[in-house]
Amino acid sequence: MRTPVAVIGGGLAGSLLALRLAEQIGGPRIELYLGAATRGRDATVASGGLVRGFETNLDECRLAAESLAELRRDPALAQASEYQESPSYYFLRPEVDPGRQLALLDGALSGSARLVPAGQAARALGLAPRPEGTFAVVEQHAGHIRPDALRHYAVTRATALGVRVRHEAVASVAAGPAVTVGGIVRHHDVVVVAAGAWTSALVPVPLRTRRIQYGVYPLARPDLGCLVDDVSTLYGRSYGGSVLLGVATSAWGAAPGDDRPDPAYVDRVSDVARAVLGLDGRLPAPRWSAAGVDGFADEGGLRLRAIDDMPGVFSFAGGAGSAAKSVLASSRLAAATVCVAASGQPPQMSTPPVPVCRDPGDQASR
Repeated sequence: MRTPVAVIGGGLAGSLLALRLAEQIGGPRIELYLGAATRGRDATVASGGLVRGFETNLDECRLAAESLAELRRDPALAQASEYQESPSYYFLRPEVDPGRQLALLDGALSGSARLVPAGQAARALGLAPRPEGTFAVVEQHAGHIRPDALRHYAVTRATALGVRVRHEAVASVAAGPAVTVGGIVRHHDVVVVAAGAWTSALVPVPLRTRRIQYGVYPLARPDLGCLVDDVSTLYGRSYGGSVLLGVATSAWGAAPGDDRPDPAYVDRVSDVARAVLGLDGRLPAPRWSAAGVDGFADEGGLRLRAIDDMPGVFSFAGGAGSAAKSVLASSRLAAATVCVAASGQPPQMSTPPVPVCRDPGDQASR
């Protein structure tokens, strides 16, 4: 029997999309191909799971804020994702004006975010001094999740709703739409490729692969909260009696599934962390490191994209390991479009829609 919708990819994005679709059009209408996911070699496992509302890109800020609002109002979702709340400190580049983002955040997470002098925030965290005239966005309602736990919850819930979960790897996707698995061609009304770093091997999309990596270091910084320094690209958070730290990598073209930590990256993290955290010497060696490879979109981040000349085929990728903070809202939007493509009818929402925040710079709510 033909299944209308196939979702390829069992990472966080694909799993949540399958669950959203099951809630809207019924699980028996969905097939989810896990492929290599859940085997410890994908970006969902490697993600550090920081969640906050603020982003310098206005569209990404909207998605992150809506996702965090949903997470905080749904106790079952918060528990399943192992959400732990702590303040977030986002140190801005000097040229960034966050006014529109702060107005948006006030609509989704009232009273959570405020703009403070960067020096004041740095002193509160025990960081190195910051340049005069720079600022930080401080959010009270932020924190971190375990993306792999949220993925497990989504797959379990989707299965309970009737989604057919397949562990086979999809060899190819063709117009039709159709997928080939083990030499057998299966036809669907809609195919969505949400395979992260593997997405470009199945459909022609403008994604590049990039390594993501961080380490857990034996430092006692229990009040660090969630830290992002947009100048140095250092990010981190308290991790029990240790600290999770990473910086943005430039390891483009990494092979999908390569989860081997790069030793040279540890030196770069140490140099950056010493300057930002105000350390007297180098970081101690990490207790352990996590690495993975994800797909990166130059524009738009994680969102649904129609594939040219392949009607009914979409991709849902591009978050580059940082989509944990926006995937709840992104998957809801993607599912609404897929439902229309599969049935020609507006989706019936079985859960309350995410509140839409009005951006004072736009004419309409998004």
